[in-house]
Amino acid sequence: MELNSKNTPKRIKKKDLILDSAVSIFSKHGYHNTKLEQITKSLGLTDKSIYYYFSSKGDLFIEVILSIQSQLDRLIGSINNMDVNHLEKIKTYTNKAMAINGLTLLMQLPKSLSEFAKYDMIKSNEANQYKIWTSWFKNGQSDGSMIFGNPDEYRNFLFGSLFYLHQWYAITDNESYAQIQPFIEKMIERMYSTNFQRL
Repeated sequence: MELNSKNTPKRIKKKDLILDSAVSIFSKHGYHNTKLEQITKSLGLTDKSIYYYFSSKGDLFIEVILSIQSQLDRLIGSINNMDVNHLEKIKTYTNKAMAINGLTLLMQLPKSLSEFAKYDMIKSNEANQYKIWTSWFKNGQSDGSMIFGNPDEYRNFLFGSLFYLHQWYAITDNESYAQIQPFIEKMIERMYSTNFQRL
């Protein structure tokens, strides 16, 4: 059985390089202000070569989002297997997820891309991840590690806060995030831990 010509190891590697470059450039300039030429130029490719792998800028952006979601799915899976309380799971998640390059792009998905077939896949992935994050807050209340309250509101407030912190500090790698990680952990402890619950 022959390999599909678009799925040879060399072509897969080039596609991954394009995705990596696209994450950085989209993160810096945003979807609307990014041109495909910026991405091809960063890799020394011709402008036309990118169309071998992606039909348009929108198609490339969709694939970037799916790639980031895939990283989050793997992270969620590993955290679900941890034998710790759910407050620790949330702290571990924020520590590792915040270091994922391009994370803030998840909050910047243009509605104009809703016509793409894989847009629904992104929204489905997002909904599934929201359910898992919400379950961590619910289960944290059950295991006694987290204060009682509305899990959906807690989730939205925390991840909204992390999104803006991520943008504020322009975090793009583990080293830069490491500088504020102790603050993030203290923030989570103060907001949600039963150790700080007022009587």
